[in-house]
Amino acid sequence: MKQVVIGTAGHIDHGKTALVEALTGTNTDTLAQEKQRGITIDLGFAYLNENITIVDVPGHKKFIRNMVAGASTIHIGLLVIAADDGIMPQTIEHLHILNSLSVYKGITVITKIDLADEDWIDLVVSEVKEIEKNTIFQDSPILKVDSISMEGVNDLKHTILSFVNTIKFEQKSEYFKMHVDRVFSKKGYGPVVTGTVKSGTLKVGDSVEILPEKLTANVRGIQTHGGSVQKVKNGDRAALNLTKVDIKLLNRGTTISNPGLIPVTDKLLANLSMSPYTSWFLENNQRVRINIGTAEILARVRIFGKKIMKNQTSNVIILFERPVGVTIDDQFVVRSYSPLDTIASGIVLETEFEEDRKFIKKCPVDTLERLRYMISNFSHKPKTIEEWSKKYFISFNEMKEKLKLLDARVISDNGFVYFNHDFEYWEKETLSYIEEKCKDNSFHNYVELNNIVQSLGISEKWAKHIIERLIKSNMLAFKSGRISLVNQSLDLTDKIKIDLKKITNIIENSDSNIISIKEIIDISKLTPRKIKEMIFLLNSQNRIIQINESLIIDNNAFNNLLSSIREHFINCKTLSISDFKNISRLTRKNAIPILEYFDSRKFTKREGNNRQAGETLFVK
Repeated sequence: MKQVVIGTAGHIDHGKTALVEALTGTNTDTLAQEKQRGITIDLGFAYLNENITIVDVPGHKKFIRNMVAGASTIHIGLLVIAADDGIMPQTIEHLHILNSLSVYKGITVITKIDLADEDWIDLVVSEVKEIEKNTIFQDSPILKVDSISMEGVNDLKHTILSFVNTIKFEQKSEYFKMHVDRVFSKKGYGPVVTGTVKSGTLKVGDSVEILPEKLTANVRGIQTHGGSVQKVKNGDRAALNLTKVDIKLLNRGTTISNPGLIPVTDKLLANLSMSPYTSWFLENNQRVRINIGTAEILARVRIFGKKIMKNQTSNVIILFERPVGVTIDDQFVVRSYSPLDTIASGIVLETEFEEDRKFIKKCPVDTLERLRYMISNFSHKPKTIEEWSKKYFISFNEMKEKLKLLDARVISDNGFVYFNHDFEYWEKETLSYIEEKCKDNSFHNYVELNNIVQSLGISEKWAKHIIERLIKSNMLAFKSGRISLVNQSLDLTDKIKIDLKKITNIIENSDSNIISIKEIIDISKLTPRKIKEMIFLLNSQNRIIQINESLIIDNNAFNNLLSSIREHFINCKTLSISDFKNISRLTRKNAIPILEYFDSRKFTKREGNNRQAGETLFVK
């Protein structure tokens, strides 16, 4: 059966803890200081039944941090308002927090009805309806309860149970995530962390990652509602007994997930919505408190304008003072640094982005439109469906459904996701680059793959796919690693032809048709740059082989050497340097670079001072 977590909210001394005790029989104020002062300081936990947990949160302004930690793990919010006091500051603040964190449903409970008359209570109810407009509590039940006499408690229980039956947890993510709200050690077992499972499933024996520390631990045991289980799922309250981790490294605010999925960052792109109730405004680089998951982290907000006023929304960059593990679409609360007030809510838009003002301002809040926007922004280095699903922390199938709605294309063999208009753009850019490169250089009629990748800033796999499509369209040709325009030939000037002839004569007249580039420069009296271009051209025409940066050999002479090596290995298993010198009649100075070139092309394989036949030697 599904489990549901209910959380109280409301001003201090409005009867939240008494209400929980009336519902469950459990007093959640367990700390000595809580009993002494008569107020809730930290989170308290009770059970309405075996599948429903109630989290009691503190109402005092000083302990909002703990309240948000509790609120981030609940499904149904109980907004508790004392009949005699009515709406108070933390009533509004807690309402804003519950609404910001997208709690599934809300129920308003008017407590202490024995302390006010009917006319006053009716006035309180009308005021409550007013502040609950445009929130998750709008049109939700408002019940009247006396936790001492138990009047209205059964009606509240029935309402809670009817709400529980209507909640459906959407399993959008197959990946496990849980924000830790309690940490303790159990004798004989070790560290235990508790929280509400936000997504996915986890089994005993699984490995998990502890964030933001990026530590790995194993799950030794799992309990839910006091009983041991083998697995927990989305929506469950869970206590995880972990091994291979120091309890000192665990705390409220830790996130537990599958290894390697959630990014740890100190910077994110977010959309902020200022509270309609705040008197604050946000300025650039203002220091704030970010309550995300069960963590509170100090941060600065970088805005793109003068100020963000109440009721306004804006995309911002949040710079954390320490790293945090977050996923896209995580929701959070922004509180002022001092004095402590809730001033805004937010949603994580991106964790991987460049600080480009135009990109940041235009990034959509809507998840689907933002996915469309991000696919186009990554069009130079497209991601696969699997990469997008992990980035958005949703299942592979859920991502496939989103991509269908966006009419995105997916390449079947490697899974790249792209839009047609983006592909057409990069196709034109690639073709233009090749045309420009070949047009501007008298010695080049081709480019290589790495030239395209580096010049256009696209990924190698994406470049290969574009080039393959252009070859199929009969716009490009590919041979021996060289990419060229179809039917393009070099238009060499008479001067270039004369210089080429001079260089080929120098090579052919050299000893064994092997010569250094320095010797060619000295003999030809041509500039080093021109010699380099000539060698590039001769190499592209398969007339020479460039052995290394300083040595070249005539192509026919090279092939004769290769044939001699093949004949040698038909009768012998190894080739020594001395053997090669005898076969080639080369000096050691030239023989060694040739052998190293053979090794690099896998014609030979070096074993100590000798060579064996390489895997490509007898390949035609």
